[in-house]
Amino acid sequence: MAIKVITIDFWNTLFDSSGGNERNNYRLAAFIKEVDKYGIQFKAEDFNEAIKKSWEYFNNIWKNDMRTPSPFESAEFFWKNLNLPYDNDSIKTLSEEFGNAILVHQPKLINGVKESLKILNMNYKLGIVSDTGFSPGTVLRQLMENNSIIEYFDTFSFSDETGVSKPHPKAFMTVLNLFGSRPDEALHIGDIEQTDIEGAKKLGMKAIRFKGDTSYALTPERPEYTIADAEAENWNEILKIIDKIK
Repeated sequence: MAIKVITIDFWNTLFDSSGGNERNNYRLAAFIKEVDKYGIQFKAEDFNEAIKKSWEYFNNIWKNDMRTPSPFESAEFFWKNLNLPYDNDSIKTLSEEFGNAILVHQPKLINGVKESLKILNMNYKLGIVSDTGFSPGTVLRQLMENNSIIEYFDTFSFSDETGVSKPHPKAFMTVLNLFGSRPDEALHIGDIEQTDIEGAKKLGMKAIRFKGDTSYALTPERPEYTIADAEAENWNEILKIIDKIK
């Protein structure tokens, strides 16, 4: 069956994770500003430990429940972890600042992405299938717009909007249903075996595992074995692989 639809992961496939330290410092400054209202002082180490625990909380739900906590839920966990007086408005403000950090200190487009999307958009329908963390789908769309690639995509499946994360079938079918396409008419490109590749393949899609970004220290180790139809070290390879698969 000919490929008609290509779905693409966001993090470490389209964008790298550069700027992480700067984003963390921005979130720290936003946090300090918010807790100053209560006359409470925290050390940077306290903040970093709470952030670490928040990501552990996030990863546990992501891996076991096939959903991602909302930005507010993550910020709420962070806030409670520091035993701060519960304040819905402060938590909401913090969740927004945590999410907007990637617009202030932006990650970089991976080499070759824009040129490749322009070519693929001529022959395929393109959609995003992405799990989200502190930054919700609305912010990720803005980042794509800032980098002039959003126009290549017709639809989006972000986990904070669908209520599920990869490898849940709904994460992929949200896009395929909107395109009126079957899984055997689609291909997914992503970097994580357990979510991107297994989710797509078990649904009946083709899959390419992208190995071209190593900037993210928290990316799970890539197993040597993959059930993907192919692996790519860069976006030029992806174009060549797709030509062969179709």
